[in-house]
Amino acid sequence: MLSPLLVVWRKEVRDALRDRRSLMSLCIFPVIGPLIILYMFNQILDTVEEAQDITLPVIGANAAPDLIDYLQQNGVLVETVEPVAAGVLSPAQDTAVRTAIAERSWNFVLLVPPDFGDHISEGESVNLELQYDSSRQREAGKVARIENLLQAWGSETAVLRLVARGVSPALVRPVSVARIDVASEQARAQTILGMVSMFVLLAAFVSGVGIAIDATAGERERKSLEPLLVNPMSRLSLILGKWLAASMFSTAGLALVLALNLTALHQVPLEQLGISFIMGPREIAGILLATLPVGFFATALQLLIGLFARSFKDAQVYIGLLSLLPMLPFYYNMMNDTGREPWMNLVPLLGQNMLLTDVVSGRSPAMVDFLLAGICLLAWAAVFIALASHLLKRERLLFS
Repeated sequence: MLSPLLVVWRKEVRDALRDRRSLMSLCIFPVIGPLIILYMFNQILDTVEEAQDITLPVIGANAAPDLIDYLQQNGVLVETVEPVAAGVLSPAQDTAVRTAIAERSWNFVLLVPPDFGDHISEGESVNLELQYDSSRQREAGKVARIENLLQAWGSETAVLRLVARGVSPALVRPVSVARIDVASEQARAQTILGMVSMFVLLAAFVSGVGIAIDATAGERERKSLEPLLVNPMSRLSLILGKWLAASMFSTAGLALVLALNLTALHQVPLEQLGISFIMGPREIAGILLATLPVGFFATALQLLIGLFARSFKDAQVYIGLLSLLPMLPFYYNMMNDTGREPWMNLVPLLGQNMLLTDVVSGRSPAMVDFLLAGICLLAWAAVFIALASHLLKRERLLFS
């Protein structure tokens, strides 16, 4: 004969399998994260590749042949536009240029004044205009590359002017700064891959939420919780059965999200971005130890809140706000410059986020850190279950 705990667990699992909302939360959300990752990285790769293939419309190109040659030698395809008469753009011509950019006929335009060559030959300064639309984030890489090329040509021209006058360029450039990035490829991956930890933690809160709400606030609203309490079983056995059923769905969703995200990362050519993603069996085992308890923590907290709620609708509002909890460690990690510290393992969700970040960044935390973070979550889950069991002993819970 099955124990009361297993009877409740089987009943809740059977109800969950019949509930389309529970199945949708388990099946749909795990697919969202990998799709976002694949789309985001493909967009980044496309932007990087497009930044190397630039077509630059130039008005007044005939006035700056040396500059045009320099741009072409550096891979820029120059599209010569008829020079502007009188040396400046008339209001109508300026409007025509802005309209062409707004209508996406051009992404940007370089304006070269007709007296550009005279000013350069006389050692004078001259202004160039690069018109573009800053709201087009996809073109930001191209604009930055064009600006860098123009500044590089200007620096070379300045050096040639000094040499022609018998002046050493070192006199006007006493300090030269060499920027050397010592970060490893995996450390550079931290910024881009940091959101993976947020998806994994969020999955635990989403996958089992339907069962947690229905097993508490839903049964109170349907008046089916009171008959359950009449049965000869302890309140702890009742809440444990509900908790294990919700936790089964929550941990399954978390594991599915983790597996699909890792698979998606291995499908993306990260080496084209100068980063690498290496994860061995030891790291995978550590991540499972630290993150699988998140499912038990999330559902225990959701069950407790569901008992506090007066109706199913109230529970949805409260637990909807609770879903923001996994995002807080992600934003904290973005602003954190000190790295992971031992006390973070004791903070629910923060320890998991920091450990995942360390693994992505190429660092290998000690296995005891993974274990401690997981045990901490299970301890908090036990506290929530004890509180929920205590709430079930109050009569006003049923009649409020």
